[in-house]
Amino acid sequence: MKLIVGLGNPGLGYANTKHNLGARAVKLLAKVYRAKFKSESSLKSRIAEIEIGSNACILAVPNTFMNLSGKAVGPLLAARRVSPQDLLVIHDDIDLDIGAVRFKKKGSSGGHKGIDSIMGALNTNEFNRLRLGIGKSPKKGGTKDYVLSNFQKAEIKSVNALLEKAVRACEAWVSFGLDRAMNEFN
Repeated sequence: MKLIVGLGNPGLGYANTKHNLGARAVKLLAKVYRAKFKSESSLKSRIAEIEIGSNACILAVPNTFMNLSGKAVGPLLAARRVSPQDLLVIHDDIDLDIGAVRFKKKGSSGGHKGIDSIMGALNTNEFNRLRLGIGKSPKKGGTKDYVLSNFQKAEIKSVNALLEKAVRACEAWVSFGLDRAMNEFN
């Protein structure tokens, strides 16, 4: 069993922000596989189940705010008996240019508060991540406002291509494992 979690903030006001790119990727993956999300309030998430090849997958979008993502991911792993090695967390990354996709096996959060929260809840940094590039804020020190802003009209085509690439990256991770997915997408 694999668990793919897309990070973001709940509510329509955040739906198309840069910080919600992970949630958008998981929602697109569910759409491709014609899966419907169901709210599971005890797990603080919306969950869908799919099969990629012969591999069962749980897709989750936490109902928590980004900085509290661990409050959803920790209980999800426990309830569904998924190990951190079978977890893929998809999130935005300001250190990558818009359109870039990078897998990461373990390590620091890079200052991403959602990843910090998950690391705290799981008591480990050894889980898989799919980082989606949103680029840096053009204003020095304007990171919070930048990640909570929508993409500009000129960026939409690149963002849509990025989301489609993220779906293919998830399929590769589930089907072939992290090392092969890294070789293909990093």
